[in-house]
Amino acid sequence: MNRFTRQKVDQDKLIYPEPRPALWLVGFYILSRLCFFAAGVRFDLAPIDTSWQILDPVLLRENLLESVFYMPGQPPLYNLVLGAVLKISEDPLVLSILFRGIYSALAIASVLLLYSLVRKLTGSLWLAFGVALVFMLTPALVLYEAIPYYTLMILALLGVIAWLFHLCVERFTFGRAFAMFVAMAALIYTRSMFQWQWFVVLAMFCALVLPGYRKAVLGAALVPLAIVFALYGKNLMVTGHFATSDWMGMSLSKLTTLAIGKDERQRMADSGLISDMSLMDFPFNTPEEYADFFDAVEPTGITVLDQKRKSTGHVNYNHLAYADVSEQALADAIAAVRIHPTVYLQSMGTAWLMFLRPASDYPFLHENRQAIEPYSRAFSLVLAGQPAYPDKPGFDLEMGQIGVLIAIGYTLAVLYGLFLLLRFAIRREVSATDATLIFLWLNIMYVSVIGNAFEVDENQRFRFSVNPFIAATLAVMAWRLLGWARRGERTLDARPMSERPRPDR
Repeated sequence: MNRFTRQKVDQDKLIYPEPRPALWLVGFYILSRLCFFAAGVRFDLAPIDTSWQILDPVLLRENLLESVFYMPGQPPLYNLVLGAVLKISEDPLVLSILFRGIYSALAIASVLLLYSLVRKLTGSLWLAFGVALVFMLTPALVLYEAIPYYTLMILALLGVIAWLFHLCVERFTFGRAFAMFVAMAALIYTRSMFQWQWFVVLAMFCALVLPGYRKAVLGAALVPLAIVFALYGKNLMVTGHFATSDWMGMSLSKLTTLAIGKDERQRMADSGLISDMSLMDFPFNTPEEYADFFDAVEPTGITVLDQKRKSTGHVNYNHLAYADVSEQALADAIAAVRIHPTVYLQSMGTAWLMFLRPASDYPFLHENRQAIEPYSRAFSLVLAGQPAYPDKPGFDLEMGQIGVLIAIGYTLAVLYGLFLLLRFAIRREVSATDATLIFLWLNIMYVSVIGNAFEVDENQRFRFSVNPFIAATLAVMAWRLLGWARRGERTLDARPMSERPRPDR
């Protein structure tokens, strides 16, 4: 085997990792989940009836396509997947098995993507295997894969996007870039946190680090971005809002208007600075409380936009009136920030602290978390560094519930990513590994800043989606420190891409 062939084989091993460690990870996953099942972890179907983000299960079964097309409260892909499963059976046991299979596949895919990414970024099989194994065994992953939220879908999609990005900077092809942008569009169609601006910034970064392929990169992004804007256009037609969700005003009110004391809100309302609606203490209130808004909306003949409550009795927040409620809430929130900016800053501070809690500290995971209580408690202490473990987690924050080691690890990853970004800006050259780490950093910062600026209560769930990116960044840091300690050895992929063999077009 000549030198060129040997180098190409070694490179291919990094792009297409050896199957044996992956098989071991799959084996450990199956064994661990059998143990957690024996401990009492069961797939929780309750959110299908209760969750705000999920449409009426009757509509999902009987009127799926119309309902997911017109729903304005959330992007459609999540409910489209749920509806496709619900159409198969109404038997809870069958549904539990089907959803368990889908969410297990998303979980193991996320683990294998993390393994592959760390393997390619460091060249170390054992480091990649260890990082992936620890992530696989975290209580948060165990619990979120046992509930039908979109959390695992986001986790897997982000993993696919990062993995495809690294493939592109290693050896660019139009197909890889197109697949990455399709995955990005799918993420926007799944979670309203991810908006067109996120897509455009990452596309521009791809073009920046691949100067020889800028036209191809932008060409690959064109159709997926058009599909993204089609969603915005549809919502503009339905609600008059150019957004993927019409709930932003109600979410933002929790950090702004409703964080102001009731007496001060009353004074502001009496002065005409904010509306009387801001005197309510709950941001997502019932149709009865918003009677004026609901009376002003004419029926459309489309069930998902007209029904006030779902067949389960829970509020349908996709009713068209909530678009007007959210618009008023947004106007009140903007006024509240202008008059009391410190209140908003304090709320964001609380959101950031919640962001640093263990992701398993989420009220709707409580029943399954109780089944693995000693295990969850040990992980929260050893891996998260949480001083005070909450026996029954709630949305209220106590300082002792913050993960000290989570905060340290997050800070190190953010600072290291910022250092790489600044170095790239100065040198105007970047290695494939550093380009990927900056890509991870951009996603970490987007989720952190946007999530904590517009939501408070479940911020630890936002961080969970980028935990693999934080872990991968810390793994590369540790590997490079180890390399420098060994007589300053150059780590894998340290050369700028301009000094590397030019990839095939």
